[in-house]
Amino acid sequence: MSKLILIEEKSGQREIALMEDNRLLSFCREEGGHVEAEQIYLGAADRMVRGVEAAFVRLGGGQTGFLPFSECREKPRSGEKMLVQVKKSPAGDKAPYLTRDISLAGRYAVYTPLSSGCAVSKRIADGALRERLWETARRLRPPEGGLVMRLESAGAPEADIAAEIAALRAKWAALQARAAGMAAPGLVEGRMDALSRLMRDEHGAIEKILTDSPEALTDVPLPAEACDHPFALFGVRAKLEKSLQRKVWLDCGGYLVVDRTEAMTVIDVNSGKFVGGKSGAESTFLQLNREAAKEIARLLRLRNIGGIVIVDFVDMQAEESRAAVTEEMERALSGDPVKTVVHGFTALGLMELTRKKTEESQ
Repeated sequence: MSKLILIEEKSGQREIALMEDNRLLSFCREEGGHVEAEQIYLGAADRMVRGVEAAFVRLGGGQTGFLPFSECREKPRSGEKMLVQVKKSPAGDKAPYLTRDISLAGRYAVYTPLSSGCAVSKRIADGALRERLWETARRLRPPEGGLVMRLESAGAPEADIAAEIAALRAKWAALQARAAGMAAPGLVEGRMDALSRLMRDEHGAIEKILTDSPEALTDVPLPAEACDHPFALFGVRAKLEKSLQRKVWLDCGGYLVVDRTEAMTVIDVNSGKFVGGKSGAESTFLQLNREAAKEIARLLRLRNIGGIVIVDFVDMQAEESRAAVTEEMERALSGDPVKTVVHGFTALGLMELTRKKTEESQ
């Protein structure tokens, strides 16, 4: 399946859409000045809250983050200056979730300068490949810190992986020096820009880039083709508006109802106008639910839905049908750069999923 990136620049603000076979997979608007996941701050510990085993850390600009003691090697002291990384962006009334276990992500590997050990991405299921990559990580791991081998490392030359690790180590040394010369609290390292993150997370699957401002793109590995109105050409804004509604129609005539609560997101699958064929109710419901699973996977990414997700599919009686829907869901989620786990169906026939929270939902 071909993927392309569409970019529009308006008044210095960049909007980016990721398309796959005319389907909108991802949309973001770059806005500065916000606390975001992956940013690194020189924070100042403020209040210790023993009841929840956490500290509140001042980040600067009136922002305060939440740092659980479980994310620290040692419990911080009030007033202590420390490097912290944003693990989850602020959402609603919730403060940004912080960690002291800094990680620096590259295309092939993630360098963890403050924790040791080697690991391989869980997206790599092949046992032999996992073992080979673990051995590669063991050979290339620096004397200090640890490594996590990413999916893209599977087909990369070892020399390229080693060069990236060296660059990540140099980046860590530079940000430590930067932090040493500044007063707390304050931002030490900003987040990688949205386009670079998208290129990194799509593992080289992007076919081309269409943009109304090709001169604004630098250091992009793909040539950017000029296009006056790329969003209009692919109907991006109309697709986005429909995808963010509470009621989202499926191509077959069924529809989804998406409801967010404080604790979870609940998605209800309805048959709507879909009547299926002549092969019986079970086959009809299976067809509907499989299409719904693919659309739900798309919406989870597009709307940045994280945490617990409960899906109420149209009832199916056969265990084989439920297994087929579960397999369809896992396949549809395999391209999502955010970790998502399908826990399967409950005794009440509801599918449970958990998706890592990194951004505020739309």
